Amino acid sequence: HQAEALAHVGEGRHVVVATPTASGKTLVYNAATLSALDEAPDSRALYLFPTKALAHDQVAAVDALAAACGIDVGAHAYDGDTPSDARRAIRSAARVVVSNPDMLHAGILPNHDRWHGFFAGLRYVVLDEVHTYRGVFGSHVANVLRRLKRVAAFHGASPQFVLCSATIANPGEHAAALIEAPVSAVTDSGAPRGARTFYVYNPPLVDGARGIRQSYVQAARRLTRALTREGIPTIVFTNSRLNVERLTRHLRDDVAADGGDPESVSGYRGGYLPQHRRGVEAGLRAGQIQTVVSTSALELGVDIGQLEACVLAGYPGTVASMLQRAGRAGRREAPASVVLVARSEPVDQYLSAHPDYLFERTPEHARVRADNLLVVADHVKCAAFELPFQVGEGFGGFGAEATAEVLAWLANQRLVHRGARRWQWAADPYPAQKVGLRGIAEGNFTVLDQQHQHTVVAEVDYHSAASTLYPQAIYIVGGRTYQVQHLDWDGRRALVDPVQVDYYTDAMTYGGVRVLECFEALRLPAAEVGHGEVRVFERVVGFKKIRFATGENVGYGEVDLPGHELHTTAWWIAPAPDLGLRCDLPRHRVIDALEGIAEAARRVAAVRLMCDGGDLGTALVGAEGEAAPDEDLPTVYLYERYPGGVGYHEHLFETTDALLDAVDAALSGCPCADGCPSCVGAPAPIA
Repeated sequence: HQAEALAHVGEGRHVVVATPTASGKTLVYNAATLSALDEAPDSRALYLFPTKALAHDQVAAVDALAAACGIDVGAHAYDGDTPSDARRAIRSAARVVVSNPDMLHAGILPNHDRWHGFFAGLRYVVLDEVHTYRGVFGSHVANVLRRLKRVAAFHGASPQFVLCSATIANPGEHAAALIEAPVSAVTDSGAPRGARTFYVYNPPLVDGARGIRQSYVQAARRLTRALTREGIPTIVFTNSRLNVERLTRHLRDDVAADGGDPESVSGYRGGYLPQHRRGVEAGLRAGQIQTVVSTSALELGVDIGQLEACVLAGYPGTVASMLQRAGRAGRREAPASVVLVARSEPVDQYLSAHPDYLFERTPEHARVRADNLLVVADHVKCAAFELPFQVGEGFGGFGAEATAEVLAWLANQRLVHRGARRWQWAADPYPAQKVGLRGIAEGNFTVLDQQHQHTVVAEVDYHSAASTLYPQAIYIVGGRTYQVQHLDWDGRRALVDPVQVDYYTDAMTYGGVRVLECFEALRLPAAEVGHGEVRVFERVVGFKKIRFATGENVGYGEVDLPGHELHTTAWWIAPAPDLGLRCDLPRHRVIDALEGIAEAARRVAAVRLMCDGGDLGTALVGAEGEAAPDEDLPTVYLYERYPGGVGYHEHLFETTDALLDAVDAALSGCPCADGCPSCVGAPAPIA
């Protein structure tokens, strides 16, 4: 597959290589880049990775291969961790710049005049892990690439794209959608690989009537402890930062109790400081760290040495992601064991009963919607700041007429000015700072240890701050517990003290939804379905204290923080007022059923839309946007967790019948009588 891909590159075609983890995809773009740099000293290459860890790992790989070939490359990482003095040197001298879409968007393209030599010689653009560029994030990245090609053309370059992906069903289509050009797809791997044995473990029931099982986190802990006792290097993946910290803490205690070194266990997730992440990566490669617990941060291709086992604490949401995580063990032709520990949630329970789904089903399609009007408008602003738009100029695949309409709208806001021949940026602020690629509001919060000279212990994104950094919250970093003493919302910082406690905290939220405009409505026999523009309100009102060892609730606390509003789009279904009479059920039972339907609909919709489950939120509210009055039944809302939405609501409305049929199949196919975690989800988080 490497020879086939290099042949496409040699003939000037854009190419995507979509083969399994550790199949040697990296060699394709590195070989092409080094050959071009050797032939033409003025050639340049831009490598883009979705995470900083991947970028730093790739710099070492490029330098090592270049040294072996006797080629002077000068590969450098350029991201948010790069010091300002190093940035100047990289702009002037680097032949290979390794970065990420966020830095390209906010740091490189807005300052392209300082990068003239680099852009003028830009020969290759490498995009690795392109299967991660889907949904909201992928739609933004597609528009960043429109801006990149526009800037490169201004400097006289027309780069060739080399893309790499994990195994997905539509690599060629997806790559072509990202770069808006034909792409040759290479999907057959010729790389040897060791045997990999998969196990699916379903923890036993502790409450058969309610369908509640033993804690999947504790099950993952027991399995990992057994592997650690046998000296088997292991990576544990979990789907939340909190569970990374819980498992890291537990496993360190277990290793110490077994007479080992607790420092051989480490956590790894977003929010850790750069030097800590680099230290964990180096420790894994050197064999000093034998067990690592990670979120998706280590899912992608960072070199983490020889690991022999992978424990998945819960299904990650897609087959592609599961296979990618499993591929982190047994690299370099070594055999490996992979254990998927099922949660009580519907998808996990289905997989435990039908494990063939994981291997017989074609992995999911990745989708982007580059022409989403709200996303495009953000990037047209950024593009106008970078270079004036000529009258009649389009924006990538977004046509000239549509682009002119967006520019006219921006002109009405006094952001651009139309001259005789071009549209010119006319505002002071530089817009890329206010456009996030991942659908999260700007402004990370800094966590400061006030007992140790206000040392920075972590950063938390804006979206997560209210639910993790409220006063009295227990914040966990690297297995160490801190208590939040003060949250400075305007200053974007939280002051914490180290504490020794036997519990963690879990936020309780209150919310509502108000319909601002109904785009379309459809009347069904027992309900009305619609979609439109909504305003979602959410506020953290309190927290629970959960004991580490048992998972029991040991207390509550109140929280007084401002609420947050989200202006977005939604699909909804409003039941007929007499639904309870038709079903011969009291109102409270109907509401219980609607809560289950809401959760089942969210899960089914996420699968049908091929989006992340976190892209959709649910709400059950009355006509006034909050609790339904006693005489009414609440409406079920599926809303998009992105300002303005990305168009999911339209597809859900157009396929309402298919969506409801799928929800019905998911619920009626479960053997329980009254709803259980395996069909409608747990009534409260179970970990």
